Amino acid sequence: MPLDTSKNNQKIPVNPGEVLFIGGKASTSMNILHEGSVRVETTLGDTSIVLYSLDGANLTPGIFALLEGTPYPYTIRAKTTCVVSTYVMNQANAKKTLTSKVSVGVMAVRTLLKEIGELYKRVLSIKGLSAKFEQTMDNLGAVYYILNPSIFSDVTPGSLITRDENIIDPVMKLIRNNLAGYQEHGGILPDKPSITFLEEDHGEFFEKDYSESIEWNDAEFHFIRKILSVNPKISQALFEADPSLLQSAAESYVKTYRELFELLSKETYDLSEMMGSMFAGENALLEKFNLTLDLFNTGYSTIPSTTLLPITEWALKKSKSLLEEYKQIFGTNYASLGNSLDKLESKQAELTSKYGHELSAQKNKEEAIAQGGDPIRAGIDTKALKVELLNSASQILNYSQADPEAVKEFSTLMVKLKSFKNPLDPEPDNRKIRRTIAKTYWDVYKKSFTKWLQAGKQAPKAVELMLRYGYFDETLLDDGHIVELVGRLYQPGGNPSAPIHHGTDWLEKIYSREVPTSVDELGQTFFEKLKMDLKDSGIKSEKDIPPDYDTGEARLGSEISSMYEPNVRLTSGNIASHFPILTKYHITIPLEKCFVSKDDVEKALQYILSIDYTAFNREVIYRNEEIGIKNEFIQRSIIPDFILVPSIGPKIMMWQDLSIFRGAGSKESRGRICIPHFVTGDLKTFMLEAIAAFRWELCKNILGPDWNNVGIPSITADYTDYVQFYKKSKDLSPELKEKISSEFKRFRTDRDKFAYDYSLWIRYEAEGVQRVNRVVRSIFYRHIPFHKNIREKVSTQPAYSELHNRFKNIRTRQHKEFENKYKKYMDASGNLPKELYENLTFYEV
Repeated sequence: MPLDTSKNNQKIPVNPGEVLFIGGKASTSMNILHEGSVRVETTLGDTSIVLYSLDGANLTPGIFALLEGTPYPYTIRAKTTCVVSTYVMNQANAKKTLTSKVSVGVMAVRTLLKEIGELYKRVLSIKGLSAKFEQTMDNLGAVYYILNPSIFSDVTPGSLITRDENIIDPVMKLIRNNLAGYQEHGGILPDKPSITFLEEDHGEFFEKDYSESIEWNDAEFHFIRKILSVNPKISQALFEADPSLLQSAAESYVKTYRELFELLSKETYDLSEMMGSMFAGENALLEKFNLTLDLFNTGYSTIPSTTLLPITEWALKKSKSLLEEYKQIFGTNYASLGNSLDKLESKQAELTSKYGHELSAQKNKEEAIAQGGDPIRAGIDTKALKVELLNSASQILNYSQADPEAVKEFSTLMVKLKSFKNPLDPEPDNRKIRRTIAKTYWDVYKKSFTKWLQAGKQAPKAVELMLRYGYFDETLLDDGHIVELVGRLYQPGGNPSAPIHHGTDWLEKIYSREVPTSVDELGQTFFEKLKMDLKDSGIKSEKDIPPDYDTGEARLGSEISSMYEPNVRLTSGNIASHFPILTKYHITIPLEKCFVSKDDVEKALQYILSIDYTAFNREVIYRNEEIGIKNEFIQRSIIPDFILVPSIGPKIMMWQDLSIFRGAGSKESRGRICIPHFVTGDLKTFMLEAIAAFRWELCKNILGPDWNNVGIPSITADYTDYVQFYKKSKDLSPELKEKISSEFKRFRTDRDKFAYDYSLWIRYEAEGVQRVNRVVRSIFYRHIPFHKNIREKVSTQPAYSELHNRFKNIRTRQHKEFENKYKKYMDASGNLPKELYENLTFYEV
């Protein structure tokens, strides 16, 4: 029986286990705990949980419900023998009491503060488990598809996967939609699953955030907490001087507690749903793996034992680990477990015993491959290589002749970093160490590059590996990784038609002044920064720079600090865990799978240009006074420089849309796009994002102030107008507007939104699969036309036919106008200058 609080001002002893106040009942009293401890517990759906305990004297259990004026959202039970006083009160009286009796008010606010802190911990623990379950479900779902690609009859291996909201089985719908998102965001599914894949965070591809933390930035809450943490005499005096502070604090804390309690309910519900999908019923994910094992055991499956059994063993162990964590949080076993886990354990034990010899043989084979057994590693003496690269860090530091004091600090911090379980941990102290190491690393890199260049590009192998790939310390990589790097180092670079450069080749061009230096992260050029440094010297143009300041070394240093270093950081994809030195902790997919060569870039580029043939087009001025052409605007495609930087990650950076910003030839200069040498995802997808950014920035640069002027149609103006006014569009349904609004929340800028739609346009719409809405389709068909053969293919579909006819009419008219205009420039044979002929051809449909 709960306490009878109808008697005023009573002091009641309570035995352990007795209920003081029951959840769902009205709160009608102010309660003060004099001694003992109570336990706060609740039931969320079918799940019971102990939220926290309140121990000690001068606490006010249940104050939240009284001040909010709602029934108790929890049950309060005596944990030990307690003594409690109750005072009959309603919400209004309670608020008055807080300000009229400051000591009681402080007691209530301190209790709320303690409860919020404890509730926050509980929410955090459930959120953490929920995040682990979600990541496990998503990864296992992807692996289930890799093992059984026929589960979706309309999807052929290697083809695009589209979302399908009509699938009845919720687990299969989750797998399908996850895979669609995975592809859209550049994820590459491995040919066969691995434990490494299962343990990695693929949230960026699945459109998921597996964060185990919750956002909580209540400034007022933290301000009052600081006041309460000072000397009680000081805080008491402050509240007595202004009792309204107590009321304000109490109201803020009640609001915060309610938000946390609702978040607790949501996280518990989400966790329960995921666990049901994992374990409960015939559609559970584990049941699907049980079925896979049954098919394998009966010979109907062709999956090798060495592929399937390690996966199911991982699923078994991971499930048990998560269930144990659930028990620790909730104090009891998961009630709806069913028998799917027991079945999996039984099948796993039987098949592991039956195929133990195959599993052992596979392990031995993998160890042999690690010692060098594939074409890339052929001819490499692993033992001799290990001797040659022994103490690589010392070799590189000695070669660079870096500052001894900086080297000493660098070496100390490297030792400390290598002692961490994961050197890439985003924890603040770890980040600080990495930043300090990175500063010295880039100084060493610059000095090593200069010496290497001056020595005819000859240096110890460790130095060459650093300059090309960001290698530094052999102990930070596995032997197989090192052999892979060395095998790739001396491979032919290919002969691409596009301007694609290894990072070292690019820096050499900068050093020799073959190309101008890049801008920094603030958009400043080498000349602008030098002009600021020498502001009293009267420099007005680049010609005025003293030769002592404009040297190859100065330009090289500027390029490394302004462009090279930032892009190594940004292409890594995760600033919080960035480290410029390549380690095994960076390598989330096999190194040979993510290595990017010049030919790989060329293939990805040609794939995009085969669809979006105007990707790098711009209007430039053509002059030919010999035949009377003073100024003619013509279309020209100018492919940017692609630079492979020593980095690993899932990001390609569009750094500059032009390399010359003022004067003659600026609009005809190449842009600059930086690609990590190791791309942890689909190169084509990331290239699409970078080229979308290039298109956007080039359009802004060319148009200047008119880039968003809808009176001058352009891709930036029309798309910006769409983003601003899509909610008022008559061409979009209310449901579609809501979907667009939800999608847009994922992106920071209009350029990001454009890049996402651009990727869908090239990957899906070019195949006739409608993935953008009709407003975006109209904008893109006008400004980003498909190649002629694709236009002819999609024009037969109703969604494109009207757009195609409009495009065709406009282009035909433009072609006719240019044809008539250019007649006066033809020679006696009826031929046009090459530039005008190409421009005329551009407008042909």
